[in-house]
Amino acid sequence: METFYLPRWLKEEGGMDPELADALKFELDKRLYYYGAQFAYPQERAYLERKYRGLKTLVRGAAARLKPSSRPGRAGLEKISSNAYFNLNTALEEAGFVAQGAPWTLSPAELGDAKLYRQIDFLKRSFDQADFKTLLSPAFQARVAAFRTGLREFYRRRGYAALVVPFDMPFFERCAIAAFRELGRPSFVALHGLPGRYNAKDDNRANYLLVWGERIKELYVQAGVPGEKIFVTGRPGPAAPPPLEPRFSTADVLVISKSMNGAQHSGEEILSDRGNLPLYLYSVRKGLEDAGVKRARLRLHPSESAAWYKGFVGGEFYSFDSAPLAASLKRATLVVGPTSTVFVEALLAGVNYLVYEPAANGRDLTNYPLVPPFDGSEPGVPCAGAPAELAQLIAGKKAVATAVLARYLKTPFSLPSVLTALSGGAE
Repeated sequence: METFYLPRWLKEEGGMDPELADALKFELDKRLYYYGAQFAYPQERAYLERKYRGLKTLVRGAAARLKPSSRPGRAGLEKISSNAYFNLNTALEEAGFVAQGAPWTLSPAELGDAKLYRQIDFLKRSFDQADFKTLLSPAFQARVAAFRTGLREFYRRRGYAALVVPFDMPFFERCAIAAFRELGRPSFVALHGLPGRYNAKDDNRANYLLVWGERIKELYVQAGVPGEKIFVTGRPGPAAPPPLEPRFSTADVLVISKSMNGAQHSGEEILSDRGNLPLYLYSVRKGLEDAGVKRARLRLHPSESAAWYKGFVGGEFYSFDSAPLAASLKRATLVVGPTSTVFVEALLAGVNYLVYEPAANGRDLTNYPLVPPFDGSEPGVPCAGAPAELAQLIAGKKAVATAVLARYLKTPFSLPSVLTALSGGAE
């Protein structure tokens, strides 16, 4: 029997407009799954937003007035709407485009459209504070429909040639992709790093998908995404080649936490047990102690609450690391962690990354299927699934073969031809 899942039921049997149900799926999921003190900003804290709504509005308005206007398009250059990660916008500028922020990330002055700004502000406040039934109400759905029309007309008037977004699950990104589809202009999902799951729905809603390496493309194709829409770009920004032998000692061990998702992906609905989050760290600790390690630094995912974790693992073994990632990796002599893009960042920083993923029947502690290179199938990537295995990897100094990086990280970075060939996109 197919699993029960409320947002899907609303779409298929509850009478909700299917396109609207898809657009709101991420926000509906947050009311169902983004709960618990393990998250830094769980949804149940929304009542604080209501209490201090007036003050927050005043602060937001004052901050917006202090922000500079967005840079106007330079004559003869195509404009691209982009809220992609890190250095991609710089690469777009270097390629001869004008990269401007997504409308929902701009101040009123930067956006230059008071009506659209009010619509965006209303929706953001609603997503912060409104309950599930409010999001399903006819009045709210009418506001969503009006926003989608306004967003499409904004893009049309401003003559954006293309759209670049970092993902395609959240509400605003989905609406933007739909707007560009209706305008007949290309959209791109530019992924940051190594995916923790592959399916044929997520990351497949735009016209094109940009990934870091050939192996990532292969895995998406295996999951059902058409190969002709996937371009391998590499990682934006300069990247020195990693050393042939990453440093490997137990002098300064950095442990990466195992985090939970606050929403469902589109391939299948998966429930996770938050008790397995501290279990992961207890298990890592046992493996490290068996290898003679007395202390380690712990780095949490940005979505996680340090206060919650300290109630489980704070004390004599773990110290909490909150330094910038580059600084944290620079001092580390070994990194132990789960499925994470830190795998790539660590190797680029010259430090070994030992994959630690306890699993049963191919599923990890959060009930997700393991994927390469974290499932033990990639030659040259040592993986452990139990404390004794982790201790053995450390004792044997089993390091990642840095040649593996070439499969997951193309160098140098380059924009796809379909993007650089854009011209005459404005109507």
